[in-house]
Amino acid sequence: MINSRVRGLLPRDREVWLFLLYSAALHIGYFGVADVVLNFYFVSLGHDPATIGVLQSQPRLAGLLTSIPIGILANRTGVHRMLAISTAGIAAMMLLEIAFPSLVMLIVAQFMVGLFYGGQQIAVAPMMMTLVPAERRTHFFALHNVIAMAMMAAGSFIGGYLPALVVSAAGHGVPAAGPASAQTPFAYGSTIAIGAFLILTGLIPFRFVRSGRKPRAVARTAEPSRTAVPWRKLTVMTLPMLGFGFTGGLTFPFYNLFFRTQFGVPDDGVGTILSIGWFGMALIPMLNPWWERRYGRAWSLGILLSIAAVSFQIMAVSSTLALCVMAFIFAISFRNCMQPLFQPLTLDHLPSELHNNLSSMSMVMWNIGWYVATLISGYLQQNHGFGMVYTIVAVSIFATGASVVAVFHRRRPLAFESA
Repeated sequence: MINSRVRGLLPRDREVWLFLLYSAALHIGYFGVADVVLNFYFVSLGHDPATIGVLQSQPRLAGLLTSIPIGILANRTGVHRMLAISTAGIAAMMLLEIAFPSLVMLIVAQFMVGLFYGGQQIAVAPMMMTLVPAERRTHFFALHNVIAMAMMAAGSFIGGYLPALVVSAAGHGVPAAGPASAQTPFAYGSTIAIGAFLILTGLIPFRFVRSGRKPRAVARTAEPSRTAVPWRKLTVMTLPMLGFGFTGGLTFPFYNLFFRTQFGVPDDGVGTILSIGWFGMALIPMLNPWWERRYGRAWSLGILLSIAAVSFQIMAVSSTLALCVMAFIFAISFRNCMQPLFQPLTLDHLPSELHNNLSSMSMVMWNIGWYVATLISGYLQQNHGFGMVYTIVAVSIFATGASVVAVFHRRRPLAFESA
């Protein structure tokens, strides 16, 4: 069954595979290798959880302030150029964090990472819509999620071991009594640098992707007036991203610290746990086309996010590592069904010339939620513990699923032309 489902997902177009290679490099380098050690890097520089929360909030603040202008800019430049510039910018800012590790420069670099990441996220879904015909979009988004999460898993697993390998390769060795020398700014910074260079390799196949080079709205008609953009409608349609961003901001930047502080798991163990979770995030959304056929996209998200909410609540009360890891896998896997279903759900309700505007508004909502969450997460961890954090997440993710159903269960998608 799974083999036939995978074969059904596989595209035959060369440009689709080139795009997937680009995305694989971005996810293994940024979301995998670098992300698993970023908080550890901040800790090794002497920063406390509250300061780390501020640093983690900067990318979301940047996205909040710049998403609408970037969406308008993407209409002018085309999504292909926006993706190329944004991807290179992410890697450059990661290297800046290593070269100038003062707190001020870390804040600046984190802010700029958010700006470039916002550009990448705004452009990626409209880009994907140009690569396949309308009837294949749910399958393509599911396949993209499988590859992205698999690369995150591989990157997290590798990233957990890289600091020790870097120290060993540099000739310092790792003390037999413990991993102290691998928990230094040098070791973590070198790991982040490796992640940055992996990201840049993704631009090689992406250079040969032709779709998305010309702004779609400009290619068809004269540029629409900005006043014609239905911002109110876009705001209502993207409201569920507020809760999605909030729950992500409370959890994703801090999973590594959670397993280290709650259960004393070492770095390589944290990387292994996260990689298992990312594999779950890849496999569960493969069933999205089945959920869509049976319940429709909106009701599917209501069901799937409810399962995620229960799993997060189990994490909140669990005192054993095995049960917590199992709940973690279920929580992030079912929560991750949101994007592969929600993006085509919203985009199919609007004409293509509004796709960049919709993506930018989605980023605004997501960044508001994530920014607020990262600002309060450090305080909640220090004063109330992770149990309170995950209880809040459970309630919020259930509310997110309910909001998707409330907004979309009566709406009908537009009839799109093939890309």
